[in-house]
Amino acid sequence: MWYLVSHVLRPAILIGYAWKFNFLYSVINIFFAFFKFIFFGFAYAIFWKVTKREQNILLTEKGKIEAEYAFLRAQINPHFLFNTLSLFYVKSLPLSNELSDGIVTLSQIMRYSLEKNENGNLVLLSDELEHVNNLIKINQMRFNNNLHIDLKIEDTFPSIQIVPLIIITIVENVLKHGNNTLAKDPAIIHLFNSSDGYFIHLYTYNRKKNTLVADASGIGMENIKKRLNYHYGDNYELIVDNNDDFYMLKLKVPVSHQIDFYS
Repeated sequence: MWYLVSHVLRPAILIGYAWKFNFLYSVINIFFAFFKFIFFGFAYAIFWKVTKREQNILLTEKGKIEAEYAFLRAQINPHFLFNTLSLFYVKSLPLSNELSDGIVTLSQIMRYSLEKNENGNLVLLSDELEHVNNLIKINQMRFNNNLHIDLKIEDTFPSIQIVPLIIITIVENVLKHGNNTLAKDPAIIHLFNSSDGYFIHLYTYNRKKNTLVADASGIGMENIKKRLNYHYGDNYELIVDNNDDFYMLKLKVPVSHQIDFYS
């Protein structure tokens, strides 16, 4: 383009323009123009990348600060909540044994959920089942002991461990989304060992509420599947029958035993 403008178009337009071609001069000018544009192009690219990097650093720092604030809130709120529940418990003692018992149970439920969700370690099955009993107990209080639940838990070895909050989430779905007030069709929660002692089986069944949203428990179930896949890989079974009338679940997970280093 530079060559055509300078040595072809300009002589044709400017009358009397004496044009004399100088090969070396032309080559030098072309290379000068080439490197000039290359320099400015690289300078613009470097400037754009540095600016983009600074923006990413600022966004990262902002996200880090927000995460730290969220962590601080998570640390402060539970302690405030437990202290408040303790105060309510003391105040309720002279008024109602049932009320004070309910406050203690609620405090135990929340403490277990927060503590056991801090990491992905296995927990004792007995602790998980104690939380299940507390969960059913607090819901019975909510509905004036009108819930009909067929709860059967087979005696298990105290050293058996399981992924935390799996059974809890399943039982919560039964209590939250099930119509558990039917005496002739109660909710079912059965937990037992396999005959060979290598697996734990959980079976739940409940009639659905008429107002139940179709995907109400989808998030909780997806979370359960991810945690099961992470801890057990392919060595587990999860069967769900979800229809318009009832919800049935079967879970089979391998038994893990707590190692006693002092025995």
